[in-house]
Amino acid sequence: MSLAKPNPHAIVEIQRPGFAASDGQSQVIYDSWVHKRLFEKVEIDLVTNETSQATWGFFDPNYKLIDAFAGNSPVPMSTVRIYMGYGEELGEPLFKGLLASVEREQKTTTFTAFDMGFKMKLEKKAGYKAKADDIGIIKALAERNGLKFEGPEKPLQLEPHRSMMQDEQTDWDHVMERAHDAGLVIFVRQDTLFAKYPAKVTKPVMTLHGRPQTDTVLKSGWNFEFHTPESQEGKAKSVKHRGRGKGGKRIEGESDIASRGHQMVVLKKDAPGEHTKAKLSKRAQAQKDLEREHAFEGHAGILFPTDGERLDVRNTVMMTQIGKLFSGKYICDRVTYNFGPARLEVDLELYRDIDV
Repeated sequence: MSLAKPNPHAIVEIQRPGFAASDGQSQVIYDSWVHKRLFEKVEIDLVTNETSQATWGFFDPNYKLIDAFAGNSPVPMSTVRIYMGYGEELGEPLFKGLLASVEREQKTTTFTAFDMGFKMKLEKKAGYKAKADDIGIIKALAERNGLKFEGPEKPLQLEPHRSMMQDEQTDWDHVMERAHDAGLVIFVRQDTLFAKYPAKVTKPVMTLHGRPQTDTVLKSGWNFEFHTPESQEGKAKSVKHRGRGKGGKRIEGESDIASRGHQMVVLKKDAPGEHTKAKLSKRAQAQKDLEREHAFEGHAGILFPTDGERLDVRNTVMMTQIGKLFSGKYICDRVTYNFGPARLEVDLELYRDIDV
Protein backbone atom coordinates (compact mmCIF):
# COMPACT_ATOMS: atom_id res chain seq x y z
CA MET A 1 0.00 0.00 0.00
CA SER A 2 1.41 3.40 -0.96
CA LEU A 3 1.05 6.40 1.29
CA ALA A 4 -0.02 9.74 -0.12
CA LYS A 5 2.73 12.34 -0.07
CA PRO A 6 1.96 15.13 2.43
CA ASN A 7 0.84 18.34 0.75
CA PRO A 8 2.53 21.42 2.28
CA HIS A 9 0.12 24.23 3.07
CA ALA A 10 0.61 27.84 4.20
CA ILE A 11 -1.91 30.57 4.96
CA VAL A 12 -1.13 34.24 5.65
CA GLU A 13 -3.88 36.34 7.25
CA ILE A 14 -3.56 40.12 7.46
CA GLN A 15 -6.05 41.90 9.74
CA ARG A 16 -6.18 45.52 8.65
CA PRO A 17 -7.08 48.19 11.22
CA GLY A 18 -9.62 50.84 10.35
CA PHE A 19 -11.98 48.59 8.38
CA ALA A 20 -15.33 47.29 9.57
CA ALA A 21 -15.52 43.52 9.82
CA SER A 22 -18.56 43.50 7.53
CA ASP A 23 -17.11 45.41 4.59
CA GLY A 24 -15.04 42.51 3.26
CA GLN A 25 -11.77 44.43 3.50
CA SER A 26 -10.87 43.93 7.14
CA GLN A 27 -8.99 40.69 6.48
CA VAL A 28 -6.77 39.68 3.58
CA ILE A 29 -6.05 35.95 3.23
CA TYR A 30 -3.32 34.48 1.08
CA ASP A 31 -3.64 30.70 0.78
CA SER A 32 -0.95 28.65 -0.93
CA TRP A 33 -3.55 26.17 -2.17
CA VAL A 34 -5.68 28.94 -3.69
CA HIS A 35 -2.84 31.16 -4.95
CA LYS A 36 -0.46 28.28 -5.70
CA ARG A 37 0.96 29.85 -8.84
CA LEU A 38 1.65 33.12 -7.03
CA PHE A 39 3.20 31.90 -3.76
CA GLU A 40 7.00 32.03 -3.87
CA LYS A 41 8.05 31.69 -0.23
CA VAL A 42 7.13 32.06 3.42
CA GLU A 43 9.91 32.21 6.03
CA ILE A 44 9.46 32.46 9.80
CA ASP A 45 12.55 33.12 11.93
CA LEU A 46 12.15 32.47 15.68
CA VAL A 47 14.90 33.82 17.98
CA THR A 48 15.54 35.12 21.50
CA ASN A 49 16.79 38.57 22.57
CA GLU A 50 15.99 39.79 19.07
CA THR A 51 12.88 40.40 17.00
CA SER A 52 11.39 37.26 15.51
CA GLN A 53 10.03 37.92 12.05
CA ALA A 54 8.21 36.51 9.06
CA THR A 55 8.74 37.23 5.36
CA TRP A 56 6.52 36.10 2.50
CA GLY A 57 6.69 36.83 -1.19
CA PHE A 58 4.49 36.50 -4.28
CA PHE A 59 5.03 36.41 -7.99
CA ASP A 60 2.93 39.47 -8.80
CA PRO A 61 3.86 40.74 -12.28
CA ASN A 62 0.60 42.63 -12.81
CA TYR A 63 0.55 44.24 -9.32
CA LYS A 64 -2.70 42.44 -8.59
CA LEU A 65 -1.91 41.44 -5.00
CA ILE A 66 -0.15 44.61 -3.92
CA ASP A 67 -2.83 46.86 -5.44
CA ALA A 68 -5.63 44.86 -3.84
CA PHE A 69 -3.99 45.16 -0.45
CA ALA A 70 -2.57 48.68 -0.36
CA GLY A 71 -3.93 50.67 -3.27
CA ASN A 72 -2.19 54.05 -3.30
CA SER A 73 -2.10 54.47 0.48
CA PRO A 74 0.71 53.58 2.90
CA VAL A 75 0.28 50.17 4.50
CA PRO A 76 -0.85 50.42 8.16
CA MET A 77 0.72 48.32 10.91
CA SER A 78 -1.67 45.42 10.44
CA THR A 79 -1.82 42.24 12.51
CA VAL A 80 -0.47 39.16 10.71
CA ARG A 81 -1.05 35.48 11.45
CA ILE A 82 0.75 32.73 9.57
CA TYR A 83 -0.21 29.06 9.54
CA MET A 84 1.94 26.22 8.21
CA GLY A 85 1.60 22.47 8.00
CA TYR A 86 0.06 19.72 5.90
CA GLY A 87 -3.53 19.28 4.79
CA GLU A 88 -6.44 21.58 5.58
CA GLU A 89 -6.30 21.65 9.39
CA LEU A 90 -3.23 23.72 10.33
CA GLY A 91 -4.00 24.34 14.01
CA GLU A 92 -2.85 27.46 15.83
CA PRO A 93 -0.81 30.09 13.96
CA LEU A 94 2.92 29.47 13.88
CA PHE A 95 3.55 33.23 13.98
CA LYS A 96 1.68 36.38 14.99
CA GLY A 97 3.09 39.82 14.43
CA LEU A 98 2.74 43.29 12.96
CA LEU A 99 3.25 44.15 9.30
CA ALA A 100 6.38 46.29 9.10
CA SER A 101 7.26 46.68 5.42
CA VAL A 102 6.29 45.90 1.84
CA GLU A 103 8.95 45.63 -0.85
CA ARG A 104 8.42 45.65 -4.58
CA GLU A 105 10.81 44.31 -7.19
CA GLN A 106 10.11 44.01 -10.90
CA LYS A 107 7.72 41.06 -10.64
CA THR A 108 7.70 40.20 -6.93
CA THR A 109 5.93 41.67 -3.89
CA THR A 110 7.49 40.82 -0.52
CA PHE A 111 5.97 41.49 2.91
CA THR A 112 7.81 41.49 6.26
CA ALA A 113 6.22 41.31 9.72
CA PHE A 114 7.87 41.53 13.14
CA ASP A 115 6.62 39.81 16.29
CA MET A 116 4.15 41.60 18.59
CA GLY A 117 7.03 43.03 20.63
CA PHE A 118 7.65 45.40 17.69
CA LYS A 119 5.34 47.97 19.28
CA MET A 120 7.81 48.26 22.19
CA LYS A 121 10.48 49.57 19.79
CA LEU A 122 8.62 52.40 18.12
CA GLU A 123 8.92 55.23 20.65
CA LYS A 124 11.52 56.45 23.14
CA LYS A 125 10.08 57.16 26.55
CA ALA A 126 11.19 58.53 29.91
CA GLY A 127 10.05 57.64 33.41
CA TYR A 128 10.91 55.61 36.45
CA LYS A 129 9.73 52.65 38.47
CA ALA A 130 9.92 52.73 42.26
CA LYS A 131 10.27 49.75 44.59
CA ALA A 132 10.10 47.16 41.81
CA ASP A 133 12.57 44.41 40.96
CA ASP A 134 13.80 43.68 37.43
CA ILE A 135 11.11 41.11 36.66
CA GLY A 136 8.42 43.46 37.91
CA ILE A 137 9.71 46.23 35.65
CA ILE A 138 9.78 43.94 32.61
CA LYS A 139 6.23 42.78 33.35
CA ALA A 140 4.97 46.37 33.67
CA LEU A 141 6.55 47.40 30.36
CA ALA A 142 5.10 44.36 28.58
CA GLU A 143 1.61 45.12 29.88
CA ARG A 144 1.98 48.80 28.93
CA ASN A 145 2.32 47.61 25.33
CA GLY A 146 -0.69 45.30 25.46
CA LEU A 147 1.32 42.10 25.92
CA LYS A 148 0.82 39.32 28.39
CA PHE A 149 3.82 38.33 30.51
CA GLU A 150 5.37 35.05 31.60
CA GLY A 151 8.41 35.12 33.87
CA PRO A 152 10.79 32.37 34.99
CA GLU A 153 9.36 29.37 36.80
CA LYS A 154 11.58 29.87 39.87
CA PRO A 155 12.64 33.53 39.90
CA LEU A 156 15.57 34.58 42.02
CA GLN A 157 14.49 36.70 44.96
CA LEU A 158 16.38 39.84 43.96
CA GLU A 159 16.28 43.17 45.72
CA PRO A 160 13.76 45.77 44.50
CA HIS A 161 15.12 48.98 43.03
CA ARG A 162 14.47 52.07 45.07
CA SER A 163 14.13 53.99 41.82
CA MET A 164 14.94 52.75 38.31
CA MET A 165 15.04 55.37 35.55
CA GLN A 166 14.08 54.87 31.92
CA ASP A 167 15.88 57.77 30.27
CA GLU A 168 14.83 58.34 26.64
CA GLN A 169 14.83 54.65 25.77
CA THR A 170 12.35 52.48 23.95
CA ASP A 171 10.53 50.05 26.21
CA TRP A 172 12.35 47.21 24.43
CA ASP A 173 15.80 48.69 25.16
CA HIS A 174 14.88 49.17 28.81
CA VAL A 175 13.54 45.61 29.04
CA MET A 176 16.77 44.25 27.55
CA GLU A 177 18.86 46.21 30.08
CA ARG A 178 16.89 44.89 33.02
CA ALA A 179 16.90 41.35 31.60
CA HIS A 180 20.67 41.33 31.10
CA ASP A 181 21.29 42.55 34.64
CA ALA A 182 19.03 39.79 35.99
CA GLY A 183 20.46 37.07 33.71
CA LEU A 184 17.25 36.65 31.70
CA VAL A 185 16.50 35.87 28.06
CA ILE A 186 13.65 37.79 26.38
CA PHE A 187 11.41 36.69 23.51
CA VAL A 188 7.86 37.29 22.25
CA ARG A 189 5.49 34.61 20.97
CA GLN A 190 1.96 35.47 19.86
CA ASP A 191 0.75 38.06 22.44
CA THR A 192 3.09 37.09 25.30
CA LEU A 193 6.50 38.42 26.32
CA PHE A 194 8.61 35.73 27.99
CA ALA A 195 11.48 36.40 30.40
CA LYS A 196 13.36 33.18 31.15
CA TYR A 197 16.73 32.08 32.49
CA PRO A 198 19.08 30.52 29.90
CA ALA A 199 17.69 27.23 28.63
CA LYS A 200 18.89 23.93 30.04
CA VAL A 201 18.70 20.50 28.46
CA THR A 202 15.39 18.78 29.21
CA LYS A 203 13.49 15.83 27.79
CA PRO A 204 13.86 15.92 23.98
CA VAL A 205 10.74 16.87 22.06
CA MET A 206 12.11 15.24 18.92
CA THR A 207 14.86 12.84 17.81
CA LEU A 208 16.75 13.69 14.61
CA HIS A 209 18.77 11.08 12.74
CA GLY A 210 21.90 11.50 10.66
CA ARG A 211 21.08 8.50 8.48
CA PRO A 212 17.91 7.95 6.44
CA GLN A 213 15.37 5.95 8.40
CA THR A 214 12.46 8.21 9.40
CA ASP A 215 10.76 11.47 8.46
CA THR A 216 13.06 13.29 10.87
CA VAL A 217 16.26 12.51 8.99
CA LEU A 218 18.66 15.42 8.63
CA LYS A 219 18.89 17.14 5.29
CA SER A 220 22.29 17.13 3.60
CA GLY A 221 24.56 20.03 4.51
CA TRP A 222 24.38 19.75 8.31
CA ASN A 223 27.50 20.69 10.29
CA PHE A 224 28.63 20.65 13.93
CA GLU A 225 31.63 22.09 15.74
CA PHE A 226 33.30 21.51 19.10
CA HIS A 227 35.66 23.99 20.75
CA THR A 228 36.99 24.42 24.26
CA PRO A 229 34.54 26.66 26.12
CA GLU A 230 35.49 29.93 27.79
CA SER A 231 38.35 30.35 25.31
CA GLN A 232 37.16 33.40 23.41
CA GLU A 233 38.22 36.89 24.32
CA GLY A 234 35.43 38.76 26.03
CA LYS A 235 33.90 35.80 27.83
CA ALA A 236 33.63 36.05 31.58
CA LYS A 237 35.79 33.90 33.86
CA SER A 238 33.68 35.13 36.73
CA VAL A 239 31.16 37.87 37.48
CA LYS A 240 31.14 39.90 40.69
CA HIS A 241 28.28 42.13 41.87
CA ARG A 242 29.07 44.74 44.52
CA GLY A 243 26.52 46.59 46.61
CA ARG A 244 25.74 47.93 50.08
CA GLY A 245 24.30 46.00 53.00
CA LYS A 246 23.19 47.05 56.47
CA GLY A 247 24.51 50.43 57.51
CA GLY A 248 25.97 50.98 54.06
CA LYS A 249 28.54 48.21 54.49
CA ARG A 250 30.12 47.16 51.19
CA ILE A 251 29.37 43.53 50.27
CA GLU A 252 30.19 41.40 47.25
CA GLY A 253 28.73 38.36 45.55
CA GLU A 254 30.51 36.23 42.94
CA SER A 255 29.58 33.59 40.39
CA ASP A 256 31.45 30.33 40.02
CA ILE A 257 34.87 30.60 38.33
CA ALA A 258 35.76 29.24 34.90
CA SER A 259 39.26 28.19 33.89
CA ARG A 260 39.56 30.89 31.23
CA GLY A 261 38.23 34.33 30.43
CA HIS A 262 38.24 37.56 32.39
CA GLN A 263 36.62 38.84 35.54
CA MET A 264 33.62 41.15 35.26
CA VAL A 265 32.73 43.45 38.14
CA VAL A 266 29.27 45.06 38.27
CA LEU A 267 28.81 47.98 40.65
CA LYS A 268 25.22 48.58 41.72
CA LYS A 269 24.47 52.21 40.84
CA ASP A 270 20.77 52.27 41.47
CA ALA A 271 20.96 52.35 45.28
CA PRO A 272 18.22 49.70 45.58
CA GLY A 273 18.52 49.50 49.34
CA GLU A 274 19.95 46.66 51.36
CA HIS A 275 21.77 43.91 49.50
CA THR A 276 22.81 40.52 50.78
CA LYS A 277 25.81 38.48 49.70
CA ALA A 278 23.57 35.57 48.72
CA LYS A 279 21.38 37.71 46.46
CA LEU A 280 24.37 39.37 44.82
CA SER A 281 25.96 35.95 44.20
CA LYS A 282 22.75 34.67 42.59
CA ARG A 283 22.59 37.73 40.34
CA ALA A 284 26.25 37.31 39.39
CA GLN A 285 25.77 33.62 38.55
CA ALA A 286 22.66 34.35 36.48
CA GLN A 287 24.52 36.96 34.44
CA LYS A 288 27.49 34.63 33.90
CA ASP A 289 25.17 31.82 32.72
CA LEU A 290 23.61 34.28 30.30
CA GLU A 291 26.97 35.05 28.66
CA ARG A 292 28.55 31.61 28.68
CA GLU A 293 30.18 30.22 25.57
CA HIS A 294 28.88 26.85 24.42
CA ALA A 295 31.18 23.93 23.67
CA PHE A 296 29.08 22.42 20.86
CA GLU A 297 27.36 24.39 18.12
CA GLY A 298 25.66 23.12 14.98
CA HIS A 299 23.32 23.73 12.10
CA ALA A 300 20.85 21.17 10.76
CA GLY A 301 17.78 21.11 8.57
CA ILE A 302 14.79 18.74 8.51
CA LEU A 303 11.46 18.44 6.77
CA PHE A 304 8.54 19.84 8.76
CA PRO A 305 7.40 16.78 10.77
CA THR A 306 4.32 15.14 9.34
CA ASP A 307 2.94 14.65 12.86
CA GLY A 308 2.71 18.44 13.23
CA GLU A 309 5.33 18.73 16.02
CA ARG A 310 6.53 22.34 16.17
CA LEU A 311 9.98 23.33 17.31
CA ASP A 312 10.84 26.62 18.95
CA VAL A 313 13.86 28.14 20.62
CA ARG A 314 14.80 26.55 23.95
CA ASN A 315 13.38 23.14 22.91
CA THR A 316 15.69 20.15 23.41
CA VAL A 317 16.25 17.76 20.51
CA MET A 318 18.21 14.51 20.43
CA MET A 319 20.76 14.18 17.62
CA THR A 320 21.73 10.62 16.68
CA GLN A 321 23.98 8.92 14.13
CA ILE A 322 26.27 11.91 13.60
CA GLY A 323 29.28 10.36 15.35
CA LYS A 324 29.97 9.68 19.02
CA LEU A 325 31.42 13.14 19.68
CA PHE A 326 28.49 15.10 18.29
CA SER A 327 25.51 12.83 18.97
CA GLY A 328 23.50 13.86 22.03
CA LYS A 329 20.99 16.39 23.33
CA TYR A 330 21.02 19.92 21.95
CA ILE A 331 19.07 23.11 22.66
CA CYS A 332 17.48 25.02 19.77
CA ASP A 333 18.91 28.54 19.59
CA ARG A 334 17.23 29.66 16.37
CA VAL A 335 14.39 27.97 14.47
CA THR A 336 13.56 28.98 10.89
CA TYR A 337 10.56 27.64 8.98
CA ASN A 338 10.78 27.73 5.17
CA PHE A 339 7.79 27.19 2.92
CA GLY A 340 8.03 27.06 -0.87
CA PRO A 341 6.36 25.29 -3.77
CA ALA A 342 5.93 21.63 -2.70
CA ARG A 343 8.31 21.96 0.25
CA LEU A 344 8.14 22.76 3.97
CA GLU A 345 11.41 22.65 5.90
CA VAL A 346 12.86 23.67 9.26
CA ASP A 347 16.41 24.95 9.80
CA LEU A 348 17.90 24.74 13.30
CA GLU A 349 20.79 26.50 15.03
CA LEU A 350 21.76 24.27 17.98
CA TYR A 351 24.09 24.28 20.98
CA ARG A 352 24.97 22.26 24.04
CA ASP A 353 27.51 22.41 26.84
CA ILE A 354 30.38 20.03 27.42
CA ASP A 355 28.82 18.30 30.43
CA VAL A 356 25.57 17.28 28.65
